[in-house]
Amino acid sequence: MEAPTNNLPLIPYNVVQTTGPLLLGHLLNWFLFGLLSLQIYIYYLSFPDDSLSSQALSYGVYLFELAQTIILTQAAFRVFAQGYGNLHILDEVGTNWLSAPIMGGIVAFVAQAFYARRIWILSKSIMVPLIILLLATISLAGAIALGVAAKLAASVGKFVGTESRVLSIVTGIWNGGSCLCDILIATSMTVYLTRRNSSIPRTRQLVKRIIRLTIETGTLTAVVALLNLILALLPNHPTYYRVVAGCLGKLYANSMMAVFNNRAHLWMDDRSGADSSIVFPSRYFNQDLEMDNLDGELQSKRTDTYIARGPVET
Repeated sequence: MEAPTNNLPLIPYNVVQTTGPLLLGHLLNWFLFGLLSLQIYIYYLSFPDDSLSSQALSYGVYLFELAQTIILTQAAFRVFAQGYGNLHILDEVGTNWLSAPIMGGIVAFVAQAFYARRIWILSKSIMVPLIILLLATISLAGAIALGVAAKLAASVGKFVGTESRVLSIVTGIWNGGSCLCDILIATSMTVYLTRRNSSIPRTRQLVKRIIRLTIETGTLTAVVALLNLILALLPNHPTYYRVVAGCLGKLYANSMMAVFNNRAHLWMDDRSGADSSIVFPSRYFNQDLEMDNLDGELQSKRTDTYIARGPVET
């Protein structure tokens, strides 16, 4: 009786250079999705009275990221379980053309448009927000082009090998545009918030904390986008970029939700004796950061007693 033949190619000794970044990328993706889930839960508890548009934006982005996580997990199951040891499956683009660049690019565009609106409210000028939207649109176009090119290539080896020039161009447009956009957002927010001088020390302290959050989130997304670009352009085109490529969308989603939820932290600091189970009604801290009203809010006397389900008048 003949032994069964195996037509699968032998696993090369350096396969970890391909599977390692892929596995780390999936683990990082799930970690960031966990953080995003926690942020959504905090938002749900803290701001039940937010505007319908704000809630639709927050929950819509979360559901979109949930869909991306499901698609990425299915791809991971196919590589590491269903097709374990099959190098042909490992080399397939599969659904990664959609989940990584296109879906991630869409979430990044939404987050950058969100920041553009906030800058428009702060500056009362349309020029800088228009530039931000232009860069965000260019970045999204690059992300879509990258996804389409990867889909047509069908093979990761072919895409990073014979079509490496296409990879370099579209990745440069996607990540380069995104990086420039994030830097402009962080710089603009810092400049406009700094101009909001106040005679009230606590207001100045709150503005400083908002500026710090803006710089931190903007710098993080810009650095990761730049890192993804650098990894994609390395000599011999290793697939190290797969560690961060599928996680960019979740970084932007977490960045946006951090801005939403930062109101709760600011309000808690303003009420030093508050209980940890407090809910922070959004009507007391305008989500658009209209700083002209912030001084008045901090000066006004509030008689509400706060419990977990909202304010109770006393």
